[in-house]
Amino acid sequence: MTANSYLEYFLVLFGWVMNNALWGILSNTGLFALPLVFKVLGVWLKVREEGADEGNKGLLALPRIEHAIYVSYLVILFCCIPLLPVDISTIKFDSARAKQCGISVPTPQNSGYKGLVNDFGGRTAEVPVWWYLLHMMSKGTTQAMIASIPCGTQLRQMRFDVQNTKLRDPVLLQEVQDFANQCYSRAYFRLKNSNGQLSDATINSVGWIGSDYFLNTSDYYDDYTSMTPRRQWPYDDSRDSGYADTGQGGYPTCKTWWSDSSVGLRKRVLESFSDSTRKEMQRQFPGSQWEEPALRWLVSPRNAGLSGSGVTYIAGRGDTASGIGNSLSRFTSTIGLGMKQVEALPGFDALKQALPMIQALLQMMIIIVIPVLVMFSAYEPKTIVTISFALFALQFITFWWELAGWLDDRLITILYSSLAASGLASGVPIADFLSSPRDGWIMNLVLGMMYVVFPGFWVGMLGWVGVKIGGIAEGFIKGGAQAQQAGQEGGAMAGEAVKSGVKRIL
Repeated sequence: MTANSYLEYFLVLFGWVMNNALWGILSNTGLFALPLVFKVLGVWLKVREEGADEGNKGLLALPRIEHAIYVSYLVILFCCIPLLPVDISTIKFDSARAKQCGISVPTPQNSGYKGLVNDFGGRTAEVPVWWYLLHMMSKGTTQAMIASIPCGTQLRQMRFDVQNTKLRDPVLLQEVQDFANQCYSRAYFRLKNSNGQLSDATINSVGWIGSDYFLNTSDYYDDYTSMTPRRQWPYDDSRDSGYADTGQGGYPTCKTWWSDSSVGLRKRVLESFSDSTRKEMQRQFPGSQWEEPALRWLVSPRNAGLSGSGVTYIAGRGDTASGIGNSLSRFTSTIGLGMKQVEALPGFDALKQALPMIQALLQMMIIIVIPVLVMFSAYEPKTIVTISFALFALQFITFWWELAGWLDDRLITILYSSLAASGLASGVPIADFLSSPRDGWIMNLVLGMMYVVFPGFWVGMLGWVGVKIGGIAEGFIKGGAQAQQAGQEGGAMAGEAVKSGVKRIL
C-alpha cells in the first residue's frame, strides 16, 4: 500500500485500525447478523404475500433465502472480514514523482511527522481483500497518470514559501528600516529631482532598497553613508571624518553596508531563508539569480510590516510592494470593495496546502465507517460498488491537483511574460511573480476552478456512475436469482407432469 501525502501515510493505517475495531464490535456483539435476519424475514413475508398460483411457498422461499444468504456471505467475506495484515512499515510513502522531477522530499520518518511514526509503530491493522485490491489499483492508476504529466516548476508553492519567510530578528529588521531611511529614501529623492522621466527598466530597478541602479550608478549608494555607527565596520578617519567616533563602530557607505561579502546587510538578510526554500530557489534560478527575486519580497515594505507588526519604512504606504506587485496592487484596488472582500479570504496558496490534508481525512473517515455502511445496507453489492467508486474518485483527485499545478505554472508564465512585454514588469516572469503580494481576480477564479471545481465535478460524476453501476450489478444478481428460481419451478412442473402421465398410463 502506498500514500501520496504525509497525513495519508498515517491516517490510512489509523483508519483501518478503527475499521477493525468497529468490525470487532459488530461481530462480537452479533449485530452483524441482524441484517441477515431481517433479510430472511423480508423474503418470507414477500413469499407469503404472493398468490396461491405461485406454487409451493416453501419451494418458492428456499432458493430466495439461499441466494440472499450466499450473496451476503460473499460480501462479508471479501469486504468486511479483515484478512491481509498492514502496519506502518508496509505502507510506502510514494516519492516517485519527486524523483522524476528532481525534487528532494524527506520521508515521514525524517520530517516533522516523526512523532506520529513513533505513535503508530507497533500498531497493526488487517484489510479485507476487496479494499486492499482496490487501494492498489487506485494508487497504481493515479501514479501512472501523474507520471505522464510534464514536471512543473511549482511556482506558486515557491512563492508561498518565500512570502511566508519573515525577518524574525528584530535587530536585523530595524537595520533594514535604517537602511531604507538613511540610504534608499535619500537616493530615491535625488533620483526624482535629477531626472525628468525614467525608463521602464529604471522604474523596475529602483523599486526596492537593494536596487542595482543605486548600487552601480555614481552619486547614489557610493556617496551616501550610514548616519548612525555600525559595529560591523570600524571607524575610519578618512571616511568618517564628519561623524563623531562614539566607539560603537564606523559609518560605512550605503554600497558597503549592503554589499559587503562578509557582514553586508544583503548576506545577513538572505540567511533568513530556510535551507529548503533556498535549495528550491537555487534549483529554479541558475547561479545567484535567485537572490534578487527573494530579497525583493523579504525586504519589501509589506513584508517588513508583517515581520514587525508595525509601520513600514515608506510612511503611509504600508501595503505597498515593489515591482510588478505595486502595479497589480494599484490595478486591483480599482475594482472596488467587492474584490477587497474576495481578497480577504484565505489565499489559494494556503488552500493548496490544506487540500491533501482534507483528502486524507476524508479517506480515513470512509475507511472507518465501511462496516457500518455495509451492515446498514444489508450487505447489498450495490453499496460495495458505490463505496468503491467513492474511494477511487477520492484517491484519483491527486492527479487533478498535479495537472492543475502544471497548468498553473504555464498560466503564470504566460501572464507575467505578457506584462513584461507590455512594459508593466521587469521582464523576468518568475521574479515578478515572487514579488507580487496578490494575484488578479481572474487568476484566482481560474485557480479555484482547477483546484476545487475540477475535483468536485470529478467526484460527483464518478459517484453518479458508481450508483448507476451498483444498481446494474444488483439487478444482474437479482436476475440470476430469478433465473435460478424459474429453473427450479420449471423442473418441479416437469416432474409433476411426468408423475401425472405415469398415473394415467397406469
